Amino acid sequence: MTSVFLDSSAAVPTFRELAAPERAALAALGARLTADPVTEPDAFGRQARLLARELPAEVAESLWAFEERGSDSGVLVLRGLEVGELPAPPPDNPGGVGGRTLLARQQAIVSHALGHMVGYAAEGHGHLLQDMVPNAKLAATQQSQGSRVELEAHTEQCFSALRPDYVVLGCLRGDADAATYAFRALDLLQHVHQSDVMELFRPLWTTLVDESFADFLDTREVRGPFSILSGDVDDPTMLVDQDLMHGITKRAQALLERVLEIYVAHRHAVTLEPGDVLMLDNLRAMHGRSPFTPRFDGTDRFISRGFVTRDLRRSRFARPGGGRVVQASFS
Repeated sequence: MTSVFLDSSAAVPTFRELAAPERAALAALGARLTADPVTEPDAFGRQARLLARELPAEVAESLWAFEERGSDSGVLVLRGLEVGELPAPPPDNPGGVGGRTLLARQQAIVSHALGHMVGYAAEGHGHLLQDMVPNAKLAATQQSQGSRVELEAHTEQCFSALRPDYVVLGCLRGDADAATYAFRALDLLQHVHQSDVMELFRPLWTTLVDESFADFLDTREVRGPFSILSGDVDDPTMLVDQDLMHGITKRAQALLERVLEIYVAHRHAVTLEPGDVLMLDNLRAMHGRSPFTPRFDGTDRFISRGFVTRDLRRSRFARPGGGRVVQASFS
């Protein structure tokens, strides 16, 4: 196929529907990824990175454009990948069974076009690809296995300097009521008063540690202060957590609440379908998820989640032996 290089000034759209030849090519690459993501994470990551070099040119160019400048919503969805045979739905997330599917193997290859997949010891048992299924006991919690309440606006692992640059979701089974929300830092600037813009770039907010890390870290620890926005005003990065973040002054708290109001009013919503791979730019956008009602009958929403970092060396000190898993004590 002749490569068509993308306009470097054009906005990257949220959805990228795969053409039939691209779909076949990605499925063939996924079938060649033979290492087991649970028992052989290092080999799995190396294979995926090598296979990423063989992605169809126009797919690779879409991914590189997303890495370079984000998208018009903060996420990029590749739509139309082959799912392959589905395993029995897991009751919880310790097995990593979704990561062994054809879709998840393609998800891993696509992820390695953006950087390097890593696991976190406190998230999904450290698996590179974690099962995200609704859990009745966690239905009302602010965790990935929650369902009954809205997953509030946040940057993934906002409390950690080793937070992932991308969150990647492969949809094995969808739910029409489960919308993934995203909102860009750049769009936030269009809705705040000019007098507040510079405040957003000041370190005026602290955060607690997420409860999913409670077995490893003190969730009462106060970290920061941080700024909500950082970097270039023309392409800012963002740090937000509706549940964990607090302003150190009354004005800062009021500004955080205003940011969250803007998010609710202007966020983008994506309902994932089987065969979708969604990549969230965790630097440029905050995200959340709508509530939904699981049936707990083996047909509920089933997502394979992975994390990607652009710079693997940045977390080298936190990955003993140079493996793929960031130890919880460093998060």
